[in-house]
Amino acid sequence: MKERFNLARQATCAGILIGFAGFAYTMVGGIVGAFLFCFGLFGVLYGSMPLYTGYAGSYDWRDKSDWGRLFFILAGNWVGVTAIALLASIANAEFVAKYSEVVSKIIADRTTTAWWILFVRAIGTGFIMEIAVRYGRQSKWMTVVLGVPVFIVCGLPHCVADIYYYGIDWFTADGSYLNYLVPWASAIAGNLVGCNIPRLLAVK
Repeated sequence: MKERFNLARQATCAGILIGFAGFAYTMVGGIVGAFLFCFGLFGVLYGSMPLYTGYAGSYDWRDKSDWGRLFFILAGNWVGVTAIALLASIANAEFVAKYSEVVSKIIADRTTTAWWILFVRAIGTGFIMEIAVRYGRQSKWMTVVLGVPVFIVCGLPHCVADIYYYGIDWFTADGSYLNYLVPWASAIAGNLVGCNIPRLLAVK
């Protein structure tokens, strides 16, 4: 149990980093904001922190305990990202104006697109993130610098990054979290599939 607690604690820190990255992207938007989002993944890699899309491509799917680790990582990521979404919605006086320009478009896309389409898109995110993380751990940083902006400008769902947008909508627009559950579940499943494609294809 102590191991699981430590895992969730570290995953929460990873979520905080992704939350700040989402905050930066929301405030700036566009290509510049997409590149600033790289801060989150750089922090995760430098700190060897557990991120759902950094672990989903390397866990042992035959090991029940590894499924448990994956769950605790995602739960910790959720806590960390949601905390930053709450902080951003309270502390930034200019946020509401920026929110309507960036987050509302993402929320509209996630909540009006069919779940299976989001699932397919999320496979792409998982593949990109697995490549970025895999080679980022080998200090091949261009995969991170380019990979993160690619999935963002393509509008592909990332189950951890999307937590930030859902949180902002929840805290500032009184949105119902139930509306996010299906698109979020689609992203979780799609990211999981996409993260495993490189190892299924024996990519080194």
